[in-house]
Amino acid sequence: MKTHIELYNSSKMPIIGYGMWQCENAEELEAALDYALDAGYRHFDTAYEYSNEAIFGKVLKKWFESGKVKREDLFIVTKLPVQGVHHDRVEKFLNIELKDLQLDYVDLYLIHIPATLKTTENGTDVAFGDDGNVILDLTTTLEQVWKAMEAQVYAGRTKSIGISNFNISQVERIVKSANILPANHQIEVNVSYPNRYLREVCTKHGITVCGYAPLGSPGRPSYYEPNIPKDALL
Repeated sequence: MKTHIELYNSSKMPIIGYGMWQCENAEELEAALDYALDAGYRHFDTAYEYSNEAIFGKVLKKWFESGKVKREDLFIVTKLPVQGVHHDRVEKFLNIELKDLQLDYVDLYLIHIPATLKTTENGTDVAFGDDGNVILDLTTTLEQVWKAMEAQVYAGRTKSIGISNFNISQVERIVKSANILPANHQIEVNVSYPNRYLREVCTKHGITVCGYAPLGSPGRPSYYEPNIPKDALL
């Protein structure tokens, strides 16, 4: 049985990963990660937005020091937050995340969402307008952000770069402008939401796909609707 997916740069990503969304309780997450590592998980997925990279970093440090696992045994993924999706902020946010993870590099760094929000003066917190809503930042483009992502590969801070939650036209824009193609696209994929056309575009360009919410996404309002058309489930 196939256990890994090979990326364009020969990096091997384990097919089964441990995701950390909605895991902010330190005690619970540390215990869960200990169990996962002991059970053989080697692919771990986190993000700046999950607010748990420092917790994960603490666990990693403990396991590395114990000698039970080596850094090269793991495939670690994290993501650039929406307020960091700006060509002037990519390096800053990745350095923050590496510090919290207590790592010199990650295996895969993803643009979490193809949009950009303005920040407060500190350059990291999301800014809000007088109406209480977030403010879109239109002073950058996806193409410019991708060039900044490529720079992180050249600098050795990440082995591979990728995207998440992009639509077909956004994928095509990145492919057209890239020197380094996205290694992976993380999107929702399950029986109720197969994302077939987007997956086909990724396959056409040699971009591997990682599906989140593989058992379904209760967060979608239609998930519990009793009268979902049958063709919507295929």
